[in-house]
Amino acid sequence: MYRVSFTGYRPEKLPFFGEDDPLCIDMKKRLSVQIQSLIADGADEFYSGMALGVDTWAAEIVLELKKLYPKITLTAVVPCPEQSDRWTDTQKTRYHNIIKQCDKAITTSPHYTKSCMLKRNKALVELCDILVAVFDGKSGGTKQTVNYATTKGKKIIIISPINS
Repeated sequence: MYRVSFTGYRPEKLPFFGEDDPLCIDMKKRLSVQIQSLIADGADEFYSGMALGVDTWAAEIVLELKKLYPKITLTAVVPCPEQSDRWTDTQKTRYHNIIKQCDKAITTSPHYTKSCMLKRNKALVELCDILVAVFDGKSGGTKQTVNYATTKGKKIIIISPINS
């Protein structure tokens, strides 16, 4: 049995327009196939940082797969209680619905700070055996998380945002 964390881009950094874009649908399908493969291989604990985009989609996929694999768990690793404060009402509702379905939630900082997202990303790496990253090399938080996982000797599975 082993643990898997997710990292990836927020929607505005992805090369498609909305979740109904065929490129997004394809990326989420590839992410789901990868998660199912990891479960078949023995992964039983999953961790999401609960940011908009890839984190949210991965969490939703894991929750859907829990119906087929009830022994898997999902933990939300939240950077601060205020994470969703500036989001739209629709985004907040989606976020809170996911949190309610998680087996556990961890908050890495008691309040927002400039470094709380980085602290959350490091926690995701520390908690996992494998990091699944929707990543194409762009700079930012996803790249920092992948680089940190590399320094920690974690296995990293890269999923390109666009299937090439």
